[in-house]
Amino acid sequence: MKTVDFRPCECGIKRGFLDRRAAGKALGRAQAKRDRQAQRWEGAHPMQRENRVYQCDYGMWHLTKQSRRVYEERVALHAA
Repeated sequence: MKTVDFRPCECGIKRGFLDRRAAGKALGRAQAKRDRQAQRWEGAHPMQRENRVYQCDYGMWHLTKQSRRVYEERVALHAA
């Protein structure tokens, strides 16, 4: 199985990708893997899956399950 190169990031997240393109490629692979698992389990329980990438304060890119809307709501809440 092919994988996308990643490195440990100083922020403490397990996998850090050097650029947005590599993170996007990893995101596509992760989503495909989750979709295959969901088909095998036939809806036995809800499947969470990564749905976007973001850049951390250390310049690396990460995958997250958190939606953009939820992220923006939390940022707005803490800014107020």
